[in-house]
Amino acid sequence: MARPTKQGIDYFPLDVVLDDKFAIIEAEHGLEGFAIVIKLLQKIYSEGYFYEWEEMQLILFSKSISVDRNKVVDVVNDCLKWKIFDEGIYSKYKILT
Repeated sequence: MARPTKQGIDYFPLDVVLDDKFAIIEAEHGLEGFAIVIKLLQKIYSEGYFYEWEEMQLILFSKSISVDRNKVVDVVNDCLKWKIFDEGIYSKYKILT
């Protein structure tokens, strides 16, 4: 019997020294901003390699991490600005990757 196809991955590597893209998020949003990025990466990689990002997903994600959705929007916008997530793909498909 074939093994079921796995959705997402069990882990992703996180370097001990992160580049300036992560440092600027932390500088602008504090540790909460950094945590939001890591939680988003966990969500993305648990689904596969992208995550649909529209109003419903924003509401559910912000509730799941107990952070005000406006804060999450600010952090995601900065992640797009600083190229942690691909802005072109987000603009075209409304996904974070």
